[in-house]
Amino acid sequence: MILDRFDQDVLSASGRPEDIIREFYGKKIGKNNAGKYVTGIKTHLKAKQRMPELDGKSGMSEVITKYDGTKTIKRMMMLSESDADDPTRVMQLNGLDPLKWELIKYGIRRNDWDVTMKMKNDTKMWREKETNHLFAIDLVVKPIQSVLSTDYIVQVFEGLETPKIKTIKHEPGNYLFELPIMDLHLGKLAWGEETGDDYDLKIAEKVYKETVSDLIAKAQILGTYEEILFPVGQDYFHIDNSTSATTAGTPVDTDSRWEKMFAVGVNLLVWTLEQLRQIAPVFVVYVPGNHDKILSYCAVYTLYARYKECKDVNVNLSPTPRKYYRFGVNLIGFSHGKEGKRIEHLMQQERPEDWGKTLYREWHLGDLHHEEAKEIGGVKIRRISSVTATDAWHAEKGYRSVRMAQAFIWDKEKGRQFVLDSNVNY
Repeated sequence: MILDRFDQDVLSASGRPEDIIREFYGKKIGKNNAGKYVTGIKTHLKAKQRMPELDGKSGMSEVITKYDGTKTIKRMMMLSESDADDPTRVMQLNGLDPLKWELIKYGIRRNDWDVTMKMKNDTKMWREKETNHLFAIDLVVKPIQSVLSTDYIVQVFEGLETPKIKTIKHEPGNYLFELPIMDLHLGKLAWGEETGDDYDLKIAEKVYKETVSDLIAKAQILGTYEEILFPVGQDYFHIDNSTSATTAGTPVDTDSRWEKMFAVGVNLLVWTLEQLRQIAPVFVVYVPGNHDKILSYCAVYTLYARYKECKDVNVNLSPTPRKYYRFGVNLIGFSHGKEGKRIEHLMQQERPEDWGKTLYREWHLGDLHHEEAKEIGGVKIRRISSVTATDAWHAEKGYRSVRMAQAFIWDKEKGRQFVLDSNVNY
C-alpha cells in the first residue's frame, strides 16, 4: 500500500524518540515511553506498507449498482476472523448502514496473505496477538425502501391533518370541461444542443402553468360548466424511484432528485385544482402511466388527503389501469394505451351499461406524445399530444412530434363540442 506523505515522514524520521513524538504529534512524552511508541508506530507503518493496494484502480475492488439500487461489492479486505464471520460488520466497513441496506448475499474466501498485530484492551496494555487475513469479499445488498410503495405512502398521508378548505358554491353550468395533460414527464432532462429543445424541472413547470392557464382561459370564453374532469398520471412524472429510473427500472435522463420533483409536481396539481374549482366542481381520476405508476398514485393520494373534506373536489383513487367517466350521452375512457388492438373492444366489455346508455364514446390515450384519432366499432380512439420536449433517446431514434396539449368541451346531450389546442412555441 502506498503511504501518504505524513506516514512516509514518520517512517523515515530519525533522532531521539521523544523528539519524533513531539515533532509529529505535539506530545511531550518521557524517553522510555516515547521509544515504545515510536517502535510501535513504525512497525505498524511497515506492515501497512507491505499490504497490497485495495482500491478500484488495482482491479481488486469492484462495485456494481443495478437500476433498483442493488449493489454488488467484490473487494479484497484485511479482516480479523471475528470480523469475517460478521456480515453486518463487513457492511459497516464498506460504508453501508445496516439499517438502510438489506443483506441479500454474503460470500467470503480467505487468501494466504496476513498481518499479525498486538491489540489493546481495557484491562492491560497489550493482549494476545490478533492476525488479520486477506479475504475476498462478495457482498450483495439492496437499499431498504429505495422504491416507494403505495402502502407506505397511504400510511404516511393517513396521519396528516386535513387542511380546512372551504367548498365553493357554483352556479349550474352547461358543459363538461375535460383537461387531460398527458405525458408531462416532469423531471426529464433534455439538452437543446443534442435534442433540439431544452427541458428541465423549471422549464416543465413553466410550460405546464402556461398551458393550463391558456386552456382554462379558452374554455371560459366558450361557456359555463357543470363539471370539470381532470385526469392525473399518464407519465406526469419522468421517474418512479430513487435511482432515476421508470417503474419498470429503465434508467432515464433526470434533472432532479425524486423528492424535489415530487414536491414540485404536487404543488402544480394543487395549483391546478385551485384554478379549476373556482369554475366548477372537479373530478380527479388517477390514470397510470409506464414511467410513474407509484409516484403519480402518491400525488393523487396527496390530493385526496388535502381535499377529502371539500365537497367540490372528488378524487378517484382506484388503481385500475383504465378509467371511465360518463357525462350525459358521453362516455370517456382513459388509458395509457398499452393494450394494443384490444382497446377497441374493452369499453363495451368493461362498461356495458354505460355503453348502452351513451351515443358518443371516446378513448383518450397517452404514451406516444402525438395526436392521432380513428373510429372503430362505435368508439373514437384518440391519442393526445404532449407538451414535453424530446429527450436524447427519442432524438436518436428520430421520434418527433408537435408539442401541444388538448382539452375538450362536452355537451350533455349533443356530445363533444370543442377541441382546444395549446401549442408550446419554445
